[in-house]
Amino acid sequence: MANITYLKNSEINKSKWDYCIAMSENGLIYSTSIFLDNMATNWDALVLDDYLAVMPLPFRKKYDIFYIYPPPFSQQIGITGTIKITDDLIHHFLKNIPAKFRYVEMNFNTANICILKNEKQRNNYYLSLAPLFEILQKGFSRSALRNVKKAVDENITVQENIATEEIIQMHRHRFHDKVGANTEDYSRLQKLFLNLQSSGMLFTIGAFNLDKKLIAGSIYFAYKNRITFIINGNTNESLQNGATHLLMHNTIKKYSGNDCILDFEGSDFEDFVRFYKQYGAIAETYKLIKINRLPWPISLLKK
Repeated sequence: MANITYLKNSEINKSKWDYCIAMSENGLIYSTSIFLDNMATNWDALVLDDYLAVMPLPFRKKYDIFYIYPPPFSQQIGITGTIKITDDLIHHFLKNIPAKFRYVEMNFNTANICILKNEKQRNNYYLSLAPLFEILQKGFSRSALRNVKKAVDENITVQENIATEEIIQMHRHRFHDKVGANTEDYSRLQKLFLNLQSSGMLFTIGAFNLDKKLIAGSIYFAYKNRITFIINGNTNESLQNGATHLLMHNTIKKYSGNDCILDFEGSDFEDFVRFYKQYGAIAETYKLIKINRLPWPISLLKK
């Protein structure tokens, strides 16, 4: 029988926690303590034995009801371990979520394979960067190559180490906070970026026009062997001259030939999917699970 313990945040050994995430094949940055400390309002955890496998429990409280939720800008969390995550182990973890959490909404990671009630498949897209760039480029679409040429012809230049605040500002200006994040979420994200930057776990890149004005920028997490496309900022000018395509082109070129993965951080929005596929991205799925323990009639609202 799996020995799973519920730990409050103050009881978690963060060193052992992060070691588990770092040593796990399915260890993603969203489950590290630095991400959760910055992006989750609160978080406790379930831990198997001496941190053989872990599951974060990011939570909030509303109207005296505790509920587990996906922190902003987190894609896949779920269960991470240095041992195989079996169907039985997944069910043991779920059974050990304390009863005080009356509602659970959580994105599992791609290694958490099982059949559950109230699950929904979600899509992610990735590209292996192991091949040399000349080989990867053969998988780019004509549209992507055409946009890159347009950017080069218009003398768009690219620089790295762009201030994250500028890229966030462009992103918010374009989407007007309609992507499920608010001012507090972006404030948390900026603090996370600053912490990751000092640890060498962040990559930023920007495109400039002839007037040396930043017109597009991208921010990536760089954790283990995964380069994760977390946020992009655009101006109307960049959408016309191919600057965003040039940024992706240069990022793939920078990391190509290495044993790493470009994680596009997937989406179910067709426009984003089209952009990822222009670079030969491969689809994979993960699960969104929901557990509704809310009292009637509140439980009906969540249906």
